[in-house]
Amino acid sequence: MGVFDQLKENVNDILFPRRCPLCGAVINRNERICSKCSKDVEFIRRPICRICGRPLYTCSCSKGKYAFVRNVSPLIYTKAAKKGIHRLKFNNSPASSTYFGKLMANAVRTEYLNLGVKFDCVIGVPMHPDECRERGYNQAELLAKTVAEELELPRFVKVLVKYRKNNAQHTLSYIERQRNIRNVFRVARPEAIIGRTVLLCDDVTTSGSTLDECARVLLDAGARAVYCVTATVAVRSEMPAIKSAAFDL
Repeated sequence: MGVFDQLKENVNDILFPRRCPLCGAVINRNERICSKCSKDVEFIRRPICRICGRPLYTCSCSKGKYAFVRNVSPLIYTKAAKKGIHRLKFNNSPASSTYFGKLMANAVRTEYLNLGVKFDCVIGVPMHPDECRERGYNQAELLAKTVAEELELPRFVKVLVKYRKNNAQHTLSYIERQRNIRNVFRVARPEAIIGRTVLLCDDVTTSGSTLDECARVLLDAGARAVYCVTATVAVRSEMPAIKSAAFDL
């Protein structure tokens, strides 16, 4: 690298410093996240549930409970990862999606592609147009974009749509979540997904109700199978509002 190029990089670092995608702290160009978040981020370790993607110690899944075949996630929704998801969704930080999306793509390679699963397309969980305009972007679509690019798969947009607004899922109990999410999605272009295996992307799964409803709608429209990948997955300690007896893992 020449002297001019080095000077240009130094000036860019001053004017446009790189920031940690999880907390927003200034980081060096060779760092992915800051040192504090590196200590706090909690990756999901094996053994994991082959349905919901949670560590087995916090899972109570039963086969056939969901319309989707399986979900995988790289991170537990806690500490630094939780802070990063909040920053992505509520602090106007769309660039954070690249960090999460690359981790999601790695999880897909390990848990799906290496086991012979082949995908025809990637779809992000949609937002209602009013909600998307208010936020400025759909974080699930940004995650899906990175995942599709990393895996060299086509990304389908405006195929699965959210046509009816509902209450925020995180404010509700398990039973309320299931009722709240019912009949808010539809497939606008069924011909696009008939006979296809879909990789569905979202930022976090808690009860699994949103992924389940999206998968049900896609299957009803003719999709062959739906697999899911989310950036994070909540465990019991991060869901105090949902009673343990009814917790949907």
